[in-house]
Amino acid sequence: MIKRDISMVALIFFLTRTFFSLYNYTNIYSYIIMFISILISIIIIKKINIDLLSSKILKIIYLLIIFFIFIIILNNTILFINMNYFKYNNYFVVLLSLLLLTYILGKNDIKTIGSISEIFMIIFVITSIIIYIGLISLIDIKNYNTYINISKLSINIIPALIIFILYYIRHNNIIFGYIIGSISAFIDNVLLIGCLGTKLILTYKFPGISILKILNFFNFINHIDKLFSFIYLFEYTITLSLIFFIGKDIIKRLKN
Repeated sequence: MIKRDISMVALIFFLTRTFFSLYNYTNIYSYIIMFISILISIIIIKKINIDLLSSKILKIIYLLIIFFIFIIILNNTILFINMNYFKYNNYFVVLLSLLLLTYILGKNDIKTIGSISEIFMIIFVITSIIIYIGLISLIDIKNYNTYINISKLSINIIPALIIFILYYIRHNNIIFGYIIGSISAFIDNVLLIGCLGTKLILTYKFPGISILKILNFFNFINHIDKLFSFIYLFEYTITLSLIFFIGKDIIKRLKN
């Protein structure tokens, strides 16, 4: 396991962004409630000294949940790739390629996965600063009317599934990585709502990439959506690899 270093922070950062991207938030209170609920859960599991996976039955249940999460993110990643990289649907080709890449990355230890995340985090920060500058100029304040309306509150528990992944690596620096990952996802959400509004954001599966396609920075930075879509793809892939690693380890413990 990675101890309290930047590699784990980077890994949890991208992991958090992946889970929050599974649902397009159209209400600020929905996001805040989910963020706080997960944070409280993380603090609790950090305090737990008892191994909840000590019995065989619990290991099997946990493995099934992990598998369910893996399928959700895998399908989301396949959809993302087909929408952004192919003209026609190539489901099985993408599926096999993703599974192979997941296996290659996931067969390594978490330290290796975290080190890759650390490198990409630097690229992400630089790219995000440029993108945020561009998105601010497209914001329409009226688009926030519904976003800050508490009567439009709606909760989706899918992002909360991250708790099962974080439980496995709870002895590492997961709180800080989760907080900055959530803040980053929240900033993305606020900017996208300001640019598209709550109605339009629901019409896009990946609104972030859709809005970036129309941006032209200073007349020389074009097609930045391609770079950011690659970062999105990395987020999904590294998350799949981590889940694969956890599942592999649980199966190994079951055999023993």
